This record gives sequence, structure tokens and C-alpha cells, in this order.
Amino acid sequence: MPTGHKWHPIKDLEADAKTLTDGELGPLARVWERQKAELIDQGVLSEFEKRLRREWSIETGIIENVYTLDRGVTKTLIEKGIDAALIPHGASDRDGVLVARIIQDHYDALDGMFDFVGGTRELSTGYIKELDAALLRNQETYTVVDQFRRAFEKPLEKGKYKEAPNSPTRPDGAVHEYSPPEHVASEMDRLIALHKEHEARGIPAELEAAWLHHRFTQIHPFSDGNGRLARALATLVFTKSGWFPLIVNRDQWAQYIDALEKADRDDLRPLVAMFVEAQRDALIQATEAAYDVKAPESPHDAIAAAREQLLRGRLPHTAWLAAKQTADQLAKTAKQRLRQTEDQLTDAIAARAITVFAEHDGSLDINLSVDQDTIVLLSFHANEQRFHGIIRVTAHSWLAGRPAPTPIKGGTFQINYEETLEAAQARFFPWLDRAIVEGLNEWRRSL
Repeated sequence: MPTGHKWHPIKDLEADAKTLTDGELGPLARVWERQKAELIDQGVLSEFEKRLRREWSIETGIIENVYTLDRGVTKTLIEKGIDAALIPHGASDRDGVLVARIIQDHYDALDGMFDFVGGTRELSTGYIKELDAALLRNQETYTVVDQFRRAFEKPLEKGKYKEAPNSPTRPDGAVHEYSPPEHVASEMDRLIALHKEHEARGIPAELEAAWLHHRFTQIHPFSDGNGRLARALATLVFTKSGWFPLIVNRDQWAQYIDALEKADRDDLRPLVAMFVEAQRDALIQATEAAYDVKAPESPHDAIAAAREQLLRGRLPHTAWLAAKQTADQLAKTAKQRLRQTEDQLTDAIAARAITVFAEHDGSLDINLSVDQDTIVLLSFHANEQRFHGIIRVTAHSWLAGRPAPTPIKGGTFQINYEETLEAAQARFFPWLDRAIVEGLNEWRRSL
């Protein structure tokens, strides 16, 4: 039987590991501190955090095929709370009461992690075993596939290292090897020891979260629940740094697996970038929370809410100007880069780049087109009513025959007022090149 990935002892981060992250979360953390204080003042932070924890608790089970759940029901549970009565018959592949119990186990384990962060305990193998037992409290069996590819259920021992190999066989017959049972204890001890060294070295949260997550999955120390535990450990790292739970949802599964496989090949960057994107998206949700949590119930309340929204979150002019000036410079860079691509295309085919400086609602569009196909459409936009010093750049393609633009893979970039122009440019140049390449490849495949 061929081996798709051969097991080896976990590796430490290289000496220059900080080059694996673009440093975006550093200045973004200062933006979040300001927003957090504002949400606390408005009394909406607690409810936002509960919604985020419920989303984590639901999605972490879905992507591991512990249960299925309709998107509409998922949204209801996030907004209203974890309640079996909100899961109608047919909305899941398992009994609704059991699904609610499993989701509640995830939620309780996550709550316990927040208490852990606020306490004096250090991360240890003992705590990880406790966390495994908590996450799997209402799960009595796990699926085992024998050498003949027959699946059957086996009793689950929670909080106890595996006693049999759990390396999966891929559809092509190749085996992805995890740590053999006899090496698990020593590998877990080494994982904890290296993690403590990284904390002492001040390794950035996004890098440490990705490293800890990936190395834990390489060990796969338990019979079941390893994926959920890996995301819980990454969440622990982010929480200690003042960030949000790491949410990987069902729509990100392919990207997530691809990033993990690249990490198997010693490239941690895609996983780090994915984790940064998750934190960035959660920050945007937090910014919106102040406007969505409180629903006015009278004309007087609605008028007061409108006035509060107009006045709330207004940054000093210098902060707004910093983000705007950075966006303007990056837009000029993008225009020049698309012109260069146009010149290269013109040698073989008729191509033209069209730039549109439409300052409506804070947006600016730049696109590179060939005949009826838009290869890359860049949009710089910020909603000024809710502006908190963050401008988002999105990349799309719009090919002939398609009813609407299609997002380009990895096609979101964010500018914040705390980041210097030089730092933003260092992130933007490689992002823009990747967006152009993805757009060209998508267009080429359509020919």
C-alpha cells in the first residue's frame, strides 16, 4: 500500500520563522483594541462573543462530519442559542437532541478554555486530555475502517491516547501516516516543550497557532476528535493574545485541507495566511455588531440609534487620512501593475486595461479586460457610515457568460489605519501578483 505522507517526528520552527507571516495582525490588534473598548461601552461585546462561540461550536463538528446541519438552522442556532427545539426533523443526519448536546459540549469546552486563559495553569498534556474528554462528552463511538475498507463503530475512550494506528487511507489508496501509538506520549511532551519555548521567544500569535495546530494534527494523538482539538489549541493561542476563536467553516474545507497539506511539505505560510484571514473577518463582524445587536422598538429608539450610528466610531481625521492615503498609494501601484500585465498580453493578444476612479461610497474600481472578459477586477471600498479606519480590497474575475463577478481565490486584502505605508506595500505586492495570476489562470481555463 503506497504512502502518501510518511510520518516523522514533529519539527520546530526555523530560526527566521517570523518571515512566515506578513505582520498584518500586529497593527490590526491595535485597531481591535479600540473597537473592543467601544463595544464594551455599548454593552454589545458579550452577545457578539456568544454568537462567535456558537458558530465555532457548530462548524467545528460539521467539517469533521460529526453531524450535518442546514445553513438556515445553523444561522438560527448562532443567533438564538443552542437548543434542540430549534433543530427540526430532517435538518441534520442525526437526532436533533444528540446534535444539540454535542454542539453544547463544544461550547462548554470553549468556555472552559476562556477560563483556562484567565487562570494560572499552563498548557500541558494533562489539560489537552481533559479538553479531548470535554469535546467528546456525548460521543460514545467513533468510526474505524479496516484493511478491507469496511467501516464500523468502536467504543470511544475519551481523554486517552490512541492504542492503535489511526492513519487514514486516501481515495487513491495512499496512506497518510500519523504518529505511531508508541511515539505519541514523547511527541506530545515535545509539542508542549516547544510551545513554551515559542511563547518565551515572542512568536506571533498567528504563526504559533498555525504551528501548534499543524504539529498536533501530525501526531493525531487520540482515536477521535483530533481536528476539533487542533482548532481548539489554535483558538487557545489566539485567545491568550486577545483575539477571536479560530473558526473554519464548511465553505473553507478545501482551502483548509490544502493549507494543511502544504504545511506537511514544510510550507506553513498558507495556513498562517488562512488564520490571519479568519481573525480579520471576525474583526469586521465585531465592527458590525454594534449596529446589528440592538433592534430599536419605537420611533424614538430608532432616531436615537440613527444618531448614535452617525456619531459612533468616528476616527480622528488623521487616522482616516492615514488609511485613505495608503489606499490611494496602493491603488496607484495596482494600476501600474495591471498596465504592465496589459503590455505583456498585448504581445500575443489584444488586451486593454481600464481604470475607473469612481469615488462613490468610498469605492474605487480598477480592472484588466480582454475583449468581453474581465480578468482581474480590483475594488477598494469602505462604508463611511461604519468606517473604522479599515479599507478592504477585493479581487474578482468576470468572464463572458457568467451572470456576476467570481471572487478570486485568496482575493481579499485589508488596509488599516495603524499600519505604515511600507508595511502595507510589503503585503500588497505579493497579494496583487497572486490575484493577477489566479485571474489569468481562471481566464485561460475558460478559453
